Amino acid sequence: MNTNRNGAYVGSATDVVERSCDHCDWHAVDDSYPALIKRYQNHLRADHPRVWLRR
Repeated sequence: MNTNRNGAYVGSATDVVERSCDHCDWHAVDDSYPALIKRYQNHLRADHPRVWLRR
């Protein structure tokens, strides 16, 4: 299994992507980049709304 840290597309069915938050200890691992980004964006909206909005 290959792990792509902080986002990247997976190359095979056994690859995973992971992402951590620069603002807290949140960390997630998923089997697809789009699913991981959706989880990360949901985390930012819920826990760091000012960061997510970035005016």
